[in-house]
Formats: sequence, structure tokens, C-alpha cells
Amino acid sequence: MNSLHTSDPGGQTLAMADAAHRVVVIGAGFGGLAVARSLTGAPVEVTVVDRNNFHTFQPLLYQVATAGLNAADVASVVRGILQRRANVDFRLGAVDGVDWAERDVLLADGGRLPFDHLVVAAGSAPAFFGVPGAQEHGFPLYSLDGATALRNHVLERFEAAAADPALIGDGALTFVVVGGGPTGVEVAGALAELVDRVLQHDFHHLDVHRARIVLVEQAPHLLGAFSNGSRRYAGSVLRRRGVEVRLEASVAEVEPTRVRLGDGEVLRAHTLVWAAGVQAGGLAASLGVPTGRGGRIAVGPDLAIEGHAEAFAIGDIADIDDGTGGRLPQLAQVAMQGGSLAAEQILADLDGRPRRAFRYRDKGSMATIGRRAAVAELPGGIHLRGTLAWGAWLGLHLIELMGFRNRLSVFLNWAWNYLTWDRGPRLIFGRR
Repeated sequence: MNSLHTSDPGGQTLAMADAAHRVVVIGAGFGGLAVARSLTGAPVEVTVVDRNNFHTFQPLLYQVATAGLNAADVASVVRGILQRRANVDFRLGAVDGVDWAERDVLLADGGRLPFDHLVVAAGSAPAFFGVPGAQEHGFPLYSLDGATALRNHVLERFEAAAADPALIGDGALTFVVVGGGPTGVEVAGALAELVDRVLQHDFHHLDVHRARIVLVEQAPHLLGAFSNGSRRYAGSVLRRRGVEVRLEASVAEVEPTRVRLGDGEVLRAHTLVWAAGVQAGGLAASLGVPTGRGGRIAVGPDLAIEGHAEAFAIGDIADIDDGTGGRLPQLAQVAMQGGSLAAEQILADLDGRPRRAFRYRDKGSMATIGRRAAVAELPGGIHLRGTLAWGAWLGLHLIELMGFRNRLSVFLNWAWNYLTWDRGPRLIFGRR
């Protein structure tokens, strides 16, 4: 096989092949798929490897958890996404590590995936910050399994209370949401709507209005990345809709039916939703590379992993400088833009061109609190609230969903929910 050599910005020399150049992408999330899309038709062979055979649209997981959408509405089969990309393949498997000397990705089943370039886009995992019992008894909302488990649990609490109303006093219908960022705000608002507008009609002989939703946030405000006006609006809407917002409060310990707060107060609650933050996924620690804040992989300005110019880390698993000494947030837009740049760097190496530094383009932030209530902060200082922001939030998420079938299904579900207040997928799976 013929080869050529080029130097990366750090002075390391990379061996390049002019045929069958192998690119392995770990992770089929937003960042990993952005790499695959950007390398479609390029003179490389791309293999995307993931432990799941589907891509999850994480921004809508809270709607699965609160019976607004079906699980299949927010998941797309990876092979289906890639089927028209002849130079891109998929491998189902869990990654255990990387043999840097041989340039092989090591799979849990003993398999190896050789690479000339590697992109690590393995995502994040919930961060429990050492709170006793949070991991064992809480419901993190970062995966499709987690969302369906939470939905099952919430519905089961109402069924249990219907069978034995005395359980309400013990906290069966008290739901504690930890974390006042977009995920926490969205799930708290959606739970309030589920209880007030849907379940009260399902349970004729249960005093559903005794249900409590408590949102706990350690900071003095919600939505830390938003403006003061958006923060106040979100808090006001949640309180009007019956959510108890506890600011400057922390969780000290979690038990199966109790939540102890930092000030010593004990909440009788059978459900705790953990939306307090994320850290790098477990793969980061197993690669033997430098890591930074939250265990994220340290990368240079070109997103290359320190000490490995042939490998890049992008998205939630990467510790990326924002240009001011801070770190870029773990958002889908950061992952997608990073994926596009990683692909560009690979092609630049093949062509003998210099790499360029990553420059994140902030396209704004959005969070919905429920029907006709949302906040949106867009480039140019545009701040939207209420119905207009809610409409913008709906439109953006429909556009970003993978696949026409998913978009159509979600649109129809949202339209039906809006017209009838009914939520179809109130299904409890896996009972024995």
C-alpha cells in the first residue's frame, strides 16, 4: 500500500495511506454521526462502533419519561441512518480500550478494529457528585433505558397509590427532581402537566392533586446558562403550575423512599429524578490519556488527543477550551461542530494540508417549561419567552430529529397532545 507523510501542528509525523485509509468513530451520538456524514464519499473507510444499534435524540428523553412520546420516536437505527453512505459501516459492540501501539480499538467481545485515524465520541454519564444513594436509588435521564425506566416507575407509583391511598402520605406521589438546568426544568414542567392534565382523568378514585413535584437546585437561580429574565420566567411558570422550586438547596442523601436535603430536611419521596450534571463516560479513564475537568479527555486546539495526533476527542467526552480559559459546555451543538471539524482534520492530513483550530459557533440556547411556555436565547441578543419561544423550540427539535418517520411521528404526537391533552404511551413494561 502506498503511503505519504505529513506533520500535525504539534510537530508529530503521521503515516497516511492513499487507499483504504481506516477511520474508526467510537460513539453514534450527535458528534459521531457528524463525523460519518462529513466523511461520506471521502477516500476513507469509516467504521462507527457503539454499544447500541440506535442513535438517541437526548433532548427529548424527558418526554419519553413523562409519557409524551414513544421510545421509538426519539431513537433511530444507526444502520438505517448510514445505509446510503457506501464508505461508512457500523459495528455493534462495547469498547474496552485502545491499543495505541498497534492502533486498534479493543472491543469487549475480544474483537479489534484497526484504525489510521480515531475519533472518540463516546458521550457522557451522569455525575452523582458523591451523594450517598443517588446512583442506587435515583433515575438519571441520560439514556433511553433510563427514560423508559422512569416512566414505568412514575406510572407504577400512581397505580400503587390507587391500590393503597395510604402510600400518598409516605411519599408515593412525591417526585423530587434534582438539578435546575434545562433537563431538570423540562422534566419538572412535563411531570406537572402529566399529573394535572392527564392522570387526574385516569384515576377516578385517587386524589391525584396530592401529588408533589419538588425541583431542587443548589444555585440561587434556575437555568444557570441563561439570562436573569429567562431564569425568573422559568421559575415563575413552574411555580404557577404547582412545582415547588427549592433554590440554594442540595441533596445530602438518597434512600429508596426518602430524600435528605443539605439543611437536614427529609422529604418523603419514592421517586428522585437526577438531572444535576454529567461527566465523561467511563471510556475516557480507560484510554490511558490525559484528562481534564469532569474526567474529560484533554485535547489541543485542533481537537487532537494529547500525545496522539492520529486521534481526536469530541463532544461530551472532550475537555475543550472555550478560548477564555473556561470549558465548552456538553451540548449537542458542540458535539456536531466538533465532529465536522474532526472529519475536516482527517481530510487535511490526507491532503497534506495544515489543520485548523476549533472555533465553536454558539447558535443559542432553549428550554421548555411546558405547553406554550419556553425560553429561547438566540444569537444577536434575541431573547424569546412564552408561546413564541415554545414554537421555536418545537420547530428546532423537529428539524434536528433523525429521519422523516421520527419527525412525522413526533409531530403527530405533539399535535394530538395539544388538541386533546392526552398522552398515548402511558405503558408500563417489564412487570413480572
